[in-house]
Amino acid sequence: MSVAELGKRVGRHVYAHRDAAGDWPAPVAERVFAAEALAGTQAWNVVKWSEVDEARLTLLTYEDLEEAFPALLESLTVDLGRRAVLRRSYRLRANPPVLHRKELLLGRDDPRRARFARLTAQLEALGLLNATTTIGTRLGWARRLREAGVRVVDHDVLAAAHDDPPVVVRRHLAALQRSSLSTPVQALLKYGLIAAGDRVFDYGCGFGSDVEGLQAAGIAASGWDPYYAPGAPRTSAEVVNLGFVLNVIERPLERAQALREAFGLAERCLAVAVITSSRASLASCRPYADGHLTRLGTFQKFYLPEELKSFIETTLGAEAHPAGPGLMFVFRDPIAEQDFLAARQARRTFSPLASLAQRRVRTAARMEAVRAEVEGLARLSYELGRPPAPTECAPDLLVRLAEARVTLAAAIRDALGLCDAAVLDRARRQRIEDLSVYFALNLFNSRQSFGTLPDGLQRDVKAFFGSLSSAETAGRSLLQSLACEETIAAAADEADAAGLGWRDPEGDLWAGTAKLSHLPPPLRCLAGCAERFAGGLDAAQVLKFHVGRSKVSALRYADFGTALLPRLETRSKVDLRALRVRRFDHYAEDQRLVFKSRLMDQDNPDYPRQAEFDARLAATGLVVDGLRARWLDIVSAVRARS
Repeated sequence: MSVAELGKRVGRHVYAHRDAAGDWPAPVAERVFAAEALAGTQAWNVVKWSEVDEARLTLLTYEDLEEAFPALLESLTVDLGRRAVLRRSYRLRANPPVLHRKELLLGRDDPRRARFARLTAQLEALGLLNATTTIGTRLGWARRLREAGVRVVDHDVLAAAHDDPPVVVRRHLAALQRSSLSTPVQALLKYGLIAAGDRVFDYGCGFGSDVEGLQAAGIAASGWDPYYAPGAPRTSAEVVNLGFVLNVIERPLERAQALREAFGLAERCLAVAVITSSRASLASCRPYADGHLTRLGTFQKFYLPEELKSFIETTLGAEAHPAGPGLMFVFRDPIAEQDFLAARQARRTFSPLASLAQRRVRTAARMEAVRAEVEGLARLSYELGRPPAPTECAPDLLVRLAEARVTLAAAIRDALGLCDAAVLDRARRQRIEDLSVYFALNLFNSRQSFGTLPDGLQRDVKAFFGSLSSAETAGRSLLQSLACEETIAAAADEADAAGLGWRDPEGDLWAGTAKLSHLPPPLRCLAGCAERFAGGLDAAQVLKFHVGRSKVSALRYADFGTALLPRLETRSKVDLRALRVRRFDHYAEDQRLVFKSRLMDQDNPDYPRQAEFDARLAATGLVVDGLRARWLDIVSAVRARS
């Protein structure tokens, strides 16, 4: 097999299955095995390499190829030149990327190739593989098959059965059989609100997928559902999940009652998740009560972010904190609330493993028995930006140190010797910046005494500021600095230079909300002030900082993650100087986000395709407003160029 025939080609990248390694040219095989050695794992089955940058490869772990459309489970991006490895896990994602045309990954003589190619031919004959921007994920591909009225069984395309449209509200049909944890449960785990030893109760658990997943992880989880588990007891727990329940109840009074009952069971935190308002979701619905009826006969109430926040706070008399699109956390425990607010400002932009690899390992006979524990303490020091306290170390680590007759102080001293001093200092400075943003935004809340702060936050205050008063002074100084136009302009320059955003010709900065925690502190604080004042900005994917005008615009797009030209739905413009919020509905104007690659990370697997598309679009001479353009203007520019 020639190099030109090797693997599946997407842009300037080649994908190949490891079963086809015998067909790889020697230079390619050597690079792949070098990447495998640097990553320290053989648990991958597909490799992606660049025809432009020979030093960069990605080791991908997909589901077994016997799955019709295997989902991506994990990726390891390896830079052989910098000796760095970046890991991304997709195992808990409900909508991971999926693989098409998988026969191209296999060797020429692989017996599976013909069967897989036959499936591809059937799909191509139906035109199902044409819309490449919408079929690359599990949900997008499932929607494409559903719209086409087909299903795939054992690598054959068959007609799908169609049910008659129901005529009554059937709530139980809204329950989903999930293959991964739901969004609210993933968020609770992400922010450390569910930990070992906690009890979790799922109010309206449906098929119980979240309960089973948490139990498999050793969490004491239980649930109740009026249809699928009506006999289960409704018990109190540290954490209660009310996930996608309120939006399927057609009676407002019953909605409020369910919310109050769920909060009454929560000892620490209640997670409330709903489906947010979206015109795309209304295409197959008809109006009913204050929501819509679907084709299945289920009811859906599509919430605006500010509408959900207001409903929760009015019903419960407690503050609802946005944790994601359509997701709110409500706390009973004020310490857990402060923990969450602090965690939202945390970030980690360094690579502990790469830094440890650059240092010569100190080998002393007394410490060699606990080498793994010492390296673990070094990684923990990177994460904290300071040496850990005993209560921040895993109990089993302390036991192993005691068994080896090594004191924690000695192990930490050795661990700090392993650390790259520059990286540790950068972690310390980033942690100080994170905490400064936290204390700046916390000035809008009632003042907390030092003793009411979580233990970890108390240690951070002592280590980085010396006292709570100094920490609050740092936050106040940061907040006051927002009035200085030069401060905001310098932060925008810094973000632009670091590739965290893009400054348009007028000097305004555009940035993706996914990179918000990486922006310079003044911009993060400015965005936080806008969120505190206006609310509902968590559903936006793009922020525009109006440099020199104390304004922040939040833009929400349809299909932002998959479309080359996402359609602008709404825009909220927050004027912090005039304390005014203006909201715009742009859907009817059909405005699009152009040159999206300017807001993307180059490690993003979709970046090459987006950048190539943007380059072709720029060649048309299209006149844009920042990163916005009307669809008709785009079409006209393309036609004029043609």
